[in-house]
Order: sequence, then C-alpha cells, then structure tokens
Amino acid sequence: MKVRPDQLDQQLAKGLAPIYIVSGDETLLCQEAADSVRRAAKEQGIEERLRFVADAQFDWQDVINESQALSLFSSRRLFDIQIDKLGEKHSKALTQLGQSLSDDNVILLSFPKVDARTQKAKWFSQLESQGVFVQIWPIDTNKLPAWVQQRAKKFSLTISQDAAALICERGEGNLLAISQELEKLVLSQGEGAQIDLETVANSVTDSSRYSIYDLSDRLLAGKIKEALHCLHQLVAEGVEPTIILWLLNREVQTLVDLYHASKTSDFRAACRSLRIWDKRIPMYERAYARHNPSTLPYMQNYLALLDQTIKGLEGPDLSIGLRNMVLMFCGQKPAMTELDIPINNL
Repeated sequence: MKVRPDQLDQQLAKGLAPIYIVSGDETLLCQEAADSVRRAAKEQGIEERLRFVADAQFDWQDVINESQALSLFSSRRLFDIQIDKLGEKHSKALTQLGQSLSDDNVILLSFPKVDARTQKAKWFSQLESQGVFVQIWPIDTNKLPAWVQQRAKKFSLTISQDAAALICERGEGNLLAISQELEKLVLSQGEGAQIDLETVANSVTDSSRYSIYDLSDRLLAGKIKEALHCLHQLVAEGVEPTIILWLLNREVQTLVDLYHASKTSDFRAACRSLRIWDKRIPMYERAYARHNPSTLPYMQNYLALLDQTIKGLEGPDLSIGLRNMVLMFCGQKPAMTELDIPINNL
C-alpha cells in the first residue's frame, strides 16, 4: 500500500503493518517519516529495536537469522534497516526477508529514491503489497514558502508569506537548513510569536556570525583561518553535520559545473547560466582560480567518504574530515587523506 507522508500518522494509528518502506532524496522528510514509524512502534509496545546499515559488504544472513529467532527481551521487535544504494544483492535478500515476515517483527526499510522500474520489480511489488510504501517527493520551489508557513505552526510560530520566502531564499531549498532557521526563531522570539519579514531579516543579521552562508563566503574567498573558525563555531552551535556537508558539496559541485560551462562560454556567462548572483561572481572566480580538473574530483570523492561517515558507514573522522575539506577548498590540501592510502593498508 502506498501512502503520502501526510497520511502516515493516520495509518500508523490504525496499527502497525509488517513492513514499512521509506524512500526519497529529501533527508529531513525521510528522517521524519522513519521517526514516525519508530515512535509508533514504541507507543504500541515494541521496545527492542535492531538497527542495520546495509552497504555493499553487508551480510544479510545476519538479518534473516535474527528475524527468525526469538527475542530474549521482547515479544516484538523493530528491524530498522538503512540501505544507501540498492543492488541485486539487497533485492534478493529483501525478497527472502519478505517471505519470512511474522507478527513478532516490524521491518522499517529506508531507501534512496527508487525509480519507476524498481517499483515494478517483483521483489519490490511483493514488499509493498505486504506493508506500507512512503514515497517522499521533493517540495516544488513555488510551494516551499507555504511549506515553511505550515511547518512554522509545529513550532507554534505564525510567519508571514514574505518572511517565509526570505527563509527559503536563505536555505536555498535545503529543508534541514530551513527547519533549523525556524528552530532559531523559536529560541529568539519565543513560542506563539508573529514572524514578519523584518524579524527574519534581523534574525539573519544577528546570527550571521554562525551562519553556514558565512562559511560559504569564507570558503570562496579562500580565508583559511576565518573559515576554520566559522566551522568550529557552527559545530559548537550544534549545526547538523549533514547541513555543513550539503554546503560543502554545493560549492564544490558549483565549481565543477562552472568548469564544464566555461568550456563553451566566458566565466561570467557561465556563472549567469548557473544563476549565480552578479555580486557573488568575483567570489566564485577567486575560488575557481584555486582549483583544476584534478582537485575538484578529489574533493568530490572525499565528500563521498564523509557522507558515508554521517550515514554510519566506515569513513574518515568527521571533525578531521570537515576540517580537511575547508583546507582543500581554500587551496591547501592536507599532506595525506584516506583517499591517498592504498585499500590494503586500511
């Protein structure tokens, strides 16, 4: 059965299905849908949660065996399984898992976005027919301010349309960053506050010292000391590593896109084709001059390793890794990173 994210709580209130599939690329919305399942499972008497992160080397037999074994601690258990990239190995295991469902277990599967072909596959159709499929779609840009206004109500805030639009502009479509801005407004303005454009503008000014966009400016300018200090402050303020990684990935990808676009047009025209504001073009020009076709892919590969760490897989130490990314973006590559170490030496 397929349900929309806004229908999930209503479905959960009727009782738990044997299996839940949460799929999509919007990290915040996927996390919240999965949290709803976890919360409902606990409210309905499931106290034991078994968490698995299924990468390419994952041994699914452990999950199969555990699902067929009796628990010593609880009559019912939640199997919380995150899969970052679907493959034949995973689909075969999930087919077997779907054939051994029982009333004692609830399976929660977190997937990246699955395409139409995958949804028509026999193994996926079988799982969907046995449980609930929550498909998370990105929020259309035109509808994002309305989403901000609706979400503000969860924080007991009332926010005007133009204020919501400014928050969307600052967050540039990243829902985690937007949600964090709303949380900051609750802390600064209090529950029940009426938020207008001036309030948001002043809030942005007051907190600019600790904004991820401040980090963006320092990275583009190549100011290593200031960028590292800003990174330290963001971490100390509790900014989610996912948001910091998103910003780093965005700026690296922009430079990669500029590199390709500059092959057929001048740099300023390439910037405009990527919708970079005129006042920020000189900043990207300075950052672009520090890199070349070898440094950009290197940073992308290193970001992929950091993403693995955030998702609970094997990867670099997060604090060191984010610091390394700041250094690399500013043009100072560390002497060695995990990418430079042969696999057999790890």
